[in-house]
Amino acid sequence: MKVWIVEYIYDDNGSVGIKTSKVRAPDYETARQFAVGDAPAVDFVMSLRPESEEQFLGTPTIRAREMTGKIVHEVPDPDDDLEDDEDDEDDV
Repeated sequence: MKVWIVEYIYDDNGSVGIKTSKVRAPDYETARQFAVGDAPAVDFVMSLRPESEEQFLGTPTIRAREMTGKIVHEVPDPDDDLEDDEDDEDDV
């Protein structure tokens, strides 16, 4: 028996719902059948993978936000604002 990680992304009354579950099954197809039966909504997208030590908490949320465009990939450098302020002071 393997442990499988199921990541669901679904419509939750107009917003994006995210659910992560674990399924115990001997093979992929059996795990998939259990996962489909446990889906949180009628319309959903599902990812099914064997559990591994390489997974980390937050992966489904990060992926869901990327898919819906709600995550910014480039984080601005806070020091850039300081440099801009210093340049403005030189002009005065």
